[in-house]
Amino acid sequence: MRRRHIALKPASEQWSFAVASGDSTEATLLKTGTFVRDPEQSLTDQLGEVFEPLQMTDRLACALPAQDSLLRWLEFPFSEPRKIAAAVLPEITCQIPENLDSRTVFHEIQGTGKVLTAAVLNEPIEDLLSQFDDNREPLGYIGLSPFCYASGLEWPVDGLLLCFDENKISLARITKGAVTDLRILPRTSDMTDNDVALQALMLSRCGDTPLLRIRLLGITSDSPLATSLEQAGFELEPVQLSTENLQVPDELTSVACLALAAVKANSSNLNLRSGPYKLKNDWQALKRRAWLASGLLLLSLLIVSSSGYLQYQQRTTELKKIQLQMASRYQKQFPGEKLRVPAPLQLQSKLKALQKKVAQFGTDAPGALQVLLAVSKKIDAGLKLDIREYVQNDEGLRLSGSTESFDAVSRILASLQQEILFKEVRILDSKQAIDGSRVDFQLQIQLSKTKGE
Repeated sequence: MRRRHIALKPASEQWSFAVASGDSTEATLLKTGTFVRDPEQSLTDQLGEVFEPLQMTDRLACALPAQDSLLRWLEFPFSEPRKIAAAVLPEITCQIPENLDSRTVFHEIQGTGKVLTAAVLNEPIEDLLSQFDDNREPLGYIGLSPFCYASGLEWPVDGLLLCFDENKISLARITKGAVTDLRILPRTSDMTDNDVALQALMLSRCGDTPLLRIRLLGITSDSPLATSLEQAGFELEPVQLSTENLQVPDELTSVACLALAAVKANSSNLNLRSGPYKLKNDWQALKRRAWLASGLLLLSLLIVSSSGYLQYQQRTTELKKIQLQMASRYQKQFPGEKLRVPAPLQLQSKLKALQKKVAQFGTDAPGALQVLLAVSKKIDAGLKLDIREYVQNDEGLRLSGSTESFDAVSRILASLQQEILFKEVRILDSKQAIDGSRVDFQLQIQLSKTKGE
């Protein structure tokens, strides 16, 4: 059974909700709607009335606005998630104008070395979490709008996203499915539709390529704002979503996008319900069934262990007979030799000793000094090279170290490939150090046969 995510949009009178299920590759909307929150009734019971009773694996989802968050788009010379996670905090600390004591830093990897970082106030997150019971109403996803709305949609073509979020207007620039720029405008009486259209035009032209396709979230195509955008030269696309049988009303499309984003979310996406606020008690939802399963398991173990003990006793007796037989045969083969360890182990020791003697006669591969001399002669003495590892066996050797550039690595490779003692020389890995001062590399050399061919 796939996990369902129930997205909620709290309000003073009427709450909106949307239910979706699926996984990171495919998400399906099941139902959307509204209900009046009854403070005398638990949220779990009320959701069971408007949709279905919550299942053990169900998770809730909510969103917080990005207007009070400090956002930065960072670039790193590496793409490993662990390195990025370690570098994000010190990097954003240098770029924001305040202390981070009252904020938590979250990040989302948007591409190779490109990271969206958000320093979010702790108080709104903690206030939101205090409204839910982790045992009965587990809140598993907290999105940051409008980022969560954008991630809930498919973006086959780059464009802008325009949506209303409480008393703010959010304009996001979407490139390759990720938000790469954001404008948040106040919804005041002084803000006209033409002002919004002007801001949209400025955002559309802030990148390398103008984007004149704009998607409207929760805004109809016949509204005055849509008319102003169309007159400004934009191609309008109202976001239209549907459940299995019904089209989602415009006013519920944002919460529907939130539900889809919660379904698609993985560890690399922006989720405020992570880090210090991660849902830690998933196991408690399984507690009741775990007790029942433990009881059945204990009963099964008692039955199996009784049978197993009898079999163990029988096999132990058989094992002792076999060990005595092996010891007797060893003594016949090597009369007078004392058994210091079990016969199979002592026989293995003898085989290793014989193999070592055979190895002393030499192999058909070049000798260690011959290979070392060949490597030394083929590497240009003018190159700045630091060898950290040199490991050789009968088949070849592994060489790792650092030099000044990728071109130097290529020159080393080309020189070694000309040596007749080497059957094959290839680069296993080469990458530039974080500070850019050197290039680390690793070579593998397969030796040619010098005898016996």
